[in-house]
Amino acid sequence: MIINKVEVRTKGKNYSGIISLTLVKKEDGWTYEVGNMTMTGDDLPLIWRTKTREQASRKLRDIYKDEIWDFKIIE
Repeated sequence: MIINKVEVRTKGKNYSGIISLTLVKKEDGWTYEVGNMTMTGDDLPLIWRTKTREQASRKLRDIYKDEIWDFKIIE
């Protein structure tokens, strides 16, 4: 399953808000961007890249483990 857009937040008392991640193709591969993270309202790409969209989706699921994160797939 390819995850195009997801919302994540931490579980428990330390809830710090919801972030939105969107799958994007950069010159050096696929990654996700965090929405509205700069002072100008631009999206901030994550530092890692993969060769395919499928690999990016798997990596995202590996990073955001269910024990720590609420993970809501939007698209």
